[in-house]
Amino acid sequence: MDPPPFQESTRCDVCKCSFNTFRRRHHCRCCGRTLCAEHSSDQMALPQFGLHSPVRVCSNCYNDSSRSVKSDGGASVNGVNSVTDSVSRLDISTQSSSDTTQSGAAVGNPNCTCGMPLCICEVQSNDDVAPVQPKPVPTFTAPKKVDMAPRSRGSSSSKSSAGQSANSGSEKPLADYEVNGEGLREAIKNGDFFAVRKLLGEGVDANYSDKQGLSLLHLAAVFNQTDIAFTLLENGASLDYKNLQGETPLDCAPVTLQFKMKKKMEEIKQSK
Repeated sequence: MDPPPFQESTRCDVCKCSFNTFRRRHHCRCCGRTLCAEHSSDQMALPQFGLHSPVRVCSNCYNDSSRSVKSDGGASVNGVNSVTDSVSRLDISTQSSSDTTQSGAAVGNPNCTCGMPLCICEVQSNDDVAPVQPKPVPTFTAPKKVDMAPRSRGSSSSKSSAGQSANSGSEKPLADYEVNGEGLREAIKNGDFFAVRKLLGEGVDANYSDKQGLSLLHLAAVFNQTDIAFTLLENGASLDYKNLQGETPLDCAPVTLQFKMKKKMEEIKQSK
């Protein structure tokens, strides 16, 4: 069976965010939908398409596959239970009378002379005979769920948290940057919050933009830099500025950061 063809869309099929230089387009190998990296982070093998190594899939396909694995596991358990039920219903009352009237050898006395079902002869001591150890009863253990999520994802959020944690310990810029818009761009990319605050205090324009029309607030939104975005807004950065694709900083920000930036802008307007 061939895998489904990839859909070609300019926006993510889940969150409807548009693709640009910093947000790349991806596809689910199971259903073919167009997705952003955040909504196609799961991975699993697709043997039905000849893909035996883990490949990128969407969360819907991954969860559907997990539910089918669980249902198969439940069927196997039920199969074991049905076998044990059938064994428990076996009729053992049809044993031959010869088995119930065996000599004392059946009860552990090979030298029986009375011939009674329950031998009353004296049993020889078997101190030298090793006791028979009962066989261990096998137990059924459910298969462990394998976490197919990638261990290391080069996301901008991890870089931002690393940069801000380093700043929080020293409260000093991580490096020396040029006192201009490009220097401020580099500080935002590195998540250097204190350098951003320092450069803005030295007069760098908070509405600086590059040749592609990306403003500093666009860059902070793409890299998910909440504190830096707040600082830019406090220093007059505009939420309405659009890049060459017609996107505002809110269009480039994740959903959570969008909400925070809107709320921050309302607080700034109320304070004026």
